[in-house]
Amino acid sequence: MDTSVVKVVMLTGDHPTQAALAWKIHRAIGVAGIVVAANVPRRLPGRSARRIVNAIGARTVGRPLTDAWRAVSRRYHRSVEGFPRVDQEHVANVNDTATLSALDRWDAELVLVSGTTIVGDRVLRRAARAEGALNLHTGISPYIKGGPNCTNWCLARRNYHLIGNTVMWIDPGVDSGNLVATERTALDGSESLVDLHWKVMEHAHDLYGRAAEAIVAGHNVPNVPQSAVGEGPTFRNADWSPGQMARAVRSFRRHYRTAFTSGRVEREAASITLIALGSAP
Repeated sequence: MDTSVVKVVMLTGDHPTQAALAWKIHRAIGVAGIVVAANVPRRLPGRSARRIVNAIGARTVGRPLTDAWRAVSRRYHRSVEGFPRVDQEHVANVNDTATLSALDRWDAELVLVSGTTIVGDRVLRRAARAEGALNLHTGISPYIKGGPNCTNWCLARRNYHLIGNTVMWIDPGVDSGNLVATERTALDGSESLVDLHWKVMEHAHDLYGRAAEAIVAGHNVPNVPQSAVGEGPTFRNADWSPGQMARAVRSFRRHYRTAFTSGRVEREAASITLIALGSAP
């Protein structure tokens, strides 16, 4: 495809991290429009006991993780002034009818998704009329999927070799689409929690940008079913309990650095398959 005429549309959450990503994508390949979703659930969840307990955990045993993410968010907030000044549609939920109208209005040819709630069938069907919908996932699929933040899940499970990012096509499942690229984030074990999350997000933005550039330039990119690579758990937000938060904090403080210096991370990394962006025939 000719990058000068491809209509790229972004569907993003309303967060400084996504604003920074939108600027990078726009500077690289141009964006025709951005749908900014407030991520209001279409059906408001009840205040279940588990949800309340998890919220308390994020402010107590999980506080180091919460504080690290807030520090990263502040850093992105200082680095950008809102979203790029292109056509925008602000919606409560990415699956609102206004999203479909915007995709038609901007004649979307490639849809880039980041930081929204799960994209529903109606939006996916519209994206399928063009190149499709591309998603950015923090964590290396298929080995670790879901949410709320797979970097922290990697810490809780001591799967430091799975800290990285995935670009995949979106299908109706949760982080289950065909893989375009998977890469580990370059880490050496010396990172603070803030440094760790910052490096992961900067790497995520870079990988997503390279994948999008390759697609709009008409290059062949991988399109690999996850079942052909391996398997792994898919986590739900509700699974992120105070116990898991405590494990992640303890894992980082006691084991993270030595896992790198001992060579354990590289040994375990040898057991996974990564999909290189330039590996398609």
